[in-house]
Amino acid sequence: MLRLLGFAGVIALGLWGPVPAEEPSPEADAKAVRAARVPMTGFIDEALRTSVVRRAKDAVADGCGLIIFHITSNGGEAGAGLELSRDLERIGREGVRTVAFVDAKAYSAAALTALSCQEIIMTPEASIGDCAPILIGPQGVATVEGTEREKMESVLRERMESLAEKHGYPPALTRAMVTRRIVVIEAVNKRTGETRYIEEDELFGLGPDWEKGKTVDSADELLTVGSEKAKRYGIAKHVVTSPDELYDIYLIEGRIRVYAATWGQTLVLWLNNMYLKALLVLIGLLGLYVEMTTPGFGVPGTIGLVAFGLLFAASFLAGRPDWLTPLMFVVGLALLLVELFITPGFGVLGGLGILLLVGSIILALPTFEGLPSRDVEWSELGRAVAVTAGVLVAFAVCAFALARFFPRIPVLGKLALAPSIVSDGSSHAAGARQEGGVATGDIGETVSKLHPAGKGRFSGRLLDVVTEGDFLDAHRRIEVVRVQGNRIVVQPVEDASNDRTDA
Repeated sequence: MLRLLGFAGVIALGLWGPVPAEEPSPEADAKAVRAARVPMTGFIDEALRTSVVRRAKDAVADGCGLIIFHITSNGGEAGAGLELSRDLERIGREGVRTVAFVDAKAYSAAALTALSCQEIIMTPEASIGDCAPILIGPQGVATVEGTEREKMESVLRERMESLAEKHGYPPALTRAMVTRRIVVIEAVNKRTGETRYIEEDELFGLGPDWEKGKTVDSADELLTVGSEKAKRYGIAKHVVTSPDELYDIYLIEGRIRVYAATWGQTLVLWLNNMYLKALLVLIGLLGLYVEMTTPGFGVPGTIGLVAFGLLFAASFLAGRPDWLTPLMFVVGLALLLVELFITPGFGVLGGLGILLLVGSIILALPTFEGLPSRDVEWSELGRAVAVTAGVLVAFAVCAFALARFFPRIPVLGKLALAPSIVSDGSSHAAGARQEGGVATGDIGETVSKLHPAGKGRFSGRLLDVVTEGDFLDAHRRIEVVRVQGNRIVVQPVEDASNDRTDA
């Protein structure tokens, strides 16, 4: 009986052959990898780009093979977006899987960043697209038109097409996110039912089996799509409700590690904001102005120098070392001081110093590295010029107000000692009394130039003085007109007959 069963088994094997083993699935052979989530939220500029790339590289160094860029952004600067796009593509070429997790929105430069990843995953309420070039200035957002718009669009279109070809996105859809005049349609194959998304004028090149379907994007609007359409069009690979569902899509080892921006990186982001830089410039100018118009060196000068130090340190902290702008500032300030306190009058050195100071401020405000070379960088430089002009106007107004009302401002008045009243009713500065004391009406002589602060000699005593009128040269006769705290205000003596000497 056993022999018969064995014989039957041999016959069965001969007729039907060996039973094939089950083919292992690709996921079964895949190994779990460490995953990192890098949040990318807010306005995309050079500082945010540096922060995102630095955190992504930290994740790669920690052995993460899957990096998920968690994007929620309305966009940002075109130059920073293009550079960030190239950075993410380079990271993907290092054997790391890059995924854009679009949460709520990814517009403009943020859409470009998302398309730079190998895959896109979106939440149900998310949308992506609208990469129109715009200018952001003191008056708000302004559209770019004409030749300038075409130049900017051509750069963005070329980049979008390149990413579409590399990552399998429909090129016509990515172009339609940048340029308004493009019409995108569904092309349906009548025999196979295959659907492609192409520009309308490309339909005839597909052959007679293809016919026009629905219009996806018209010529009068930029393409912006929600998550479901993005998945249907082949832009998004998955739609999930939360990051936790990523564990169902990818083989992840352990928990996803979050590489959030540190407080230091957040501070760098703030310091590299053009309008915060403008505020630092205003504070710095006012601090130096108050210091130069009051005797000695104290709190205002320190505040001014710290403000300018933060202004020029911002680029270094963001990973963009720039030595040109601080060097211009230092040289300009030195030339201006030489002109004010050493050389007579005001001429070439002072003018060159002012030009260098203003130029250093203008170059310190943008976030691109070095001198401008591309159209977007020139546009940003133009915005920096406008912002600098606004700051200088604000400084002039504030300087006038300080010169007029500084002694009577309660908070700033604490920087000076209060005047004391002596028995004869005259007002004396406590600081001056340490040198022997002066009173209103005392006559002396300038020892240095008063621009407007400097040194004056009264009966052999050398004191710090300041003028409220014209700058004075050395060896001019002066009269004390007011003593406020440690501030001795003088004016030139025009009529020698009215002079009197100190008691």
